[in-house]
Amino acid sequence: MSRFLVSVADVIGYDEDDNIVLEGKALLDSSLENAVGNTDVRAGEGNKLQFVYPHTGELSGAITNSEFSMDMISLAAGSDITTGANIWTEETVTLTSGAGSVTGTPLGFQNSTVYAWVTYGDVVSERVTVTTKSFTIDDTTYSGDVCVRYYAYDASAKQVEIDATPNPAIIRLVMRVGLYSKDNSRSKVGEAIITVFRARITGAFTISMTPDGVASTPLNWRALAYTNTVTGCASNRQVYAVIDEVVYDRHWYDDVTALAVVGGDFELAESATQTLDVRAISPTDAFVPPYEDLTFAGTDVVVTSAGLVTGSATGGSVKITITAKTDIDTTVIVSVP
Repeated sequence: MSRFLVSVADVIGYDEDDNIVLEGKALLDSSLENAVGNTDVRAGEGNKLQFVYPHTGELSGAITNSEFSMDMISLAAGSDITTGANIWTEETVTLTSGAGSVTGTPLGFQNSTVYAWVTYGDVVSERVTVTTKSFTIDDTTYSGDVCVRYYAYDASAKQVEIDATPNPAIIRLVMRVGLYSKDNSRSKVGEAIITVFRARITGAFTISMTPDGVASTPLNWRALAYTNTVTGCASNRQVYAVIDEVVYDRHWYDDVTALAVVGGDFELAESATQTLDVRAISPTDAFVPPYEDLTFAGTDVVVTSAGLVTGSATGGSVKITITAKTDIDTTVIVSVP
């Protein structure tokens, strides 16, 4: 069945404590790019290509939110979102003989002097000093409405600092995007799930504000190497991401062509136990199947639904048949001395 990856992904980002720090449900873009550097090894007459050494692998990507997102700006800036800030505020004030009062509480911006900026008349702007909310403009003959702008504290405002020495966040990204097929009547047949274990936000972003457009919020990232959960000699193997394909109503045994027991036939002492290590064989993989989907059957031997075999007290050889939910099965001979 042919499958197509359609539209943008929904994206969720998690911090190192598995708290959700990003949710993108209205994205314009959710792309990723894998790049590999190559060094040619050439030798011999004509300097023929003998080998290509791949190296410097890099996985990077971009997320663009159609909505304004303080969460994404916070991750890019490497600064927390704080509540409460001094905000540029404006209000209309009626002056009498050049004097008036604001209803808010103006604050000094970078010094102890509290200023306000008054616009009136034929767009005349003037800085005034505010004393206990009151001020007077230079034109003491002016009466009427003016626009007064000043800094005031807003307890509900959200703020992110763009630090001059940024330290952008490292998060885990999970991207989910629909899989569609022309061969299926319901069209959507599953989804692809991309997990980037350690996405380092680059910190670079542009918010473009144009007179005829809607500004989007971008987030660019580069994947850092991550040691996936492995043991033994493979413990040094590192990855950037994994891509999982989930097709609805697909079963693990649909593509299985055979079952096998690791090690094949074996001997087992009387009353001793051993768990059968079963593998399902497909054209592309050999994997451990869910034991609850297997049936274990044997005569003169105790074998549980989890594949635990107990050596027969009567001795001799017995055959155990393992069957999947399809007609695929395998056998193993257990010999008890």
